[in-house]
Amino acid sequence: MSIAAARTRSQAGQKVGLRRDLGIWESYATLIGVLIGSGIFVVTGQAGAVAGPSVPLAYLVMYPIVICTAVAYMVFLSTPLGERPGGAYIHISRTFGTYYPGYIAMWLKWVAFMGALGVLSLGFGQYVTFFIPGANPVLVGSLVLLFFYFINLFGVRIYGWAQVAMFLVLMIAVLVLVIPGLPAVNLSYYRPLFPFGLKGFLAAIPPLFLSYAGFESLAQTAGETREARRSLPRVFLVGLSITVVIYFAMSFVAFGNLPYQQLAHSRSAMADVAARYLPFGAAAIVAVGAMMAFTTSINGTLMVPPRVLMVLAEDRMIPGFLAHINPRFRTPDVALTISTGVALALLWTKTLDYILAVTLQAMFILYIVHGIALICLPFVNPRLYKTALVRLHPALLVISGLISIAAMLLFSYAMIIAAWRLLLLWVAVGTGIYLYSRYQGRREGFDYQRRLVEEWCDEAEA
Repeated sequence: MSIAAARTRSQAGQKVGLRRDLGIWESYATLIGVLIGSGIFVVTGQAGAVAGPSVPLAYLVMYPIVICTAVAYMVFLSTPLGERPGGAYIHISRTFGTYYPGYIAMWLKWVAFMGALGVLSLGFGQYVTFFIPGANPVLVGSLVLLFFYFINLFGVRIYGWAQVAMFLVLMIAVLVLVIPGLPAVNLSYYRPLFPFGLKGFLAAIPPLFLSYAGFESLAQTAGETREARRSLPRVFLVGLSITVVIYFAMSFVAFGNLPYQQLAHSRSAMADVAARYLPFGAAAIVAVGAMMAFTTSINGTLMVPPRVLMVLAEDRMIPGFLAHINPRFRTPDVALTISTGVALALLWTKTLDYILAVTLQAMFILYIVHGIALICLPFVNPRLYKTALVRLHPALLVISGLISIAAMLLFSYAMIIAAWRLLLLWVAVGTGIYLYSRYQGRREGFDYQRRLVEEWCDEAEA
């Protein structure tokens, strides 16, 4: 049977699939909304304890590293692989023609997303206690997570509407914070720019890089975005550039209106900054914006794990029932329910620490393996490379990949050494699930080799 015929038969047997209801606005709201999260409202000030007022400069220095890391997504998403979710897992496995490296990297990333959802939900609950003293942060976090569970369940169009609406409120809050804050900047707060020397400045870059963590979430919308191969690479480039400008502007205003010593000990840095030059009503808008920073991040982050599980299940890396798509809402309901349930369990059992210990390492490992796939693409799988609409010269791919890999290794070395035991534990769990599912798949006659080429082979041959 030809690959085309096999694919037609496979599609005919599939009753429902994802629905392409997301456009360009929803894509930008997903990318920037996930990135302009709670971190910029809190972590920016804390970084001042390490780098002093040079934090805005640190955000700019990270821009080339982030773009080099994103090049892999721009290239791979412009191939036929950009028509479905799966992100780095699909890109890595189809480049090398083997499953395990991409699977284990994405498995660890799924674990990391569970930790991120728990932290974001708990952070939202803790933030609410500033307005409602005595509120239970875990209960509030659970309620907001359940709210977005239903938003994500009821269809990607509902998800998109909610994300765009919250994103617009967030952007209004950013403008209210930044525009009046620029004339109020006191440049004397920037002297000296490096109070802790170059060592302090460089030490702040790895934790600040976490502000860009999660940008790859956008890749999981590929199966539900119109003209994904053309639009998503552009959204990555423009959206990340806009995010850098926002980060720089917000941090420049923050360190220009409060001494870094004060910001370093603030639990609500941006709210404290806004209180210096904004009337109460405008300051309240900034507070609402901070809440939108949490909610856009929770909504966008919750969209990712179900699609990761769905794609892994479609490839029979994990049990096949996780690939189920709701016939009414056209969303991966089983995977969404399990992902939400795991995040809630982590919240209520207070076991987030067991996940958080590997969250950062999982991100760095994924970026490293993805960068290796980018470097190897034109040499290991030239047929797939030729299908890319964003077909950069192989030399540029090698340079981008090497810069990204070197930075990730530098950022992650100390963290991986500190938490290698937990990392190995999660690798062992993921490997056990992988081996069992591969065994079951072979027993049922699943064609693993055909699966590796069916998304892109026809176009490559044409």
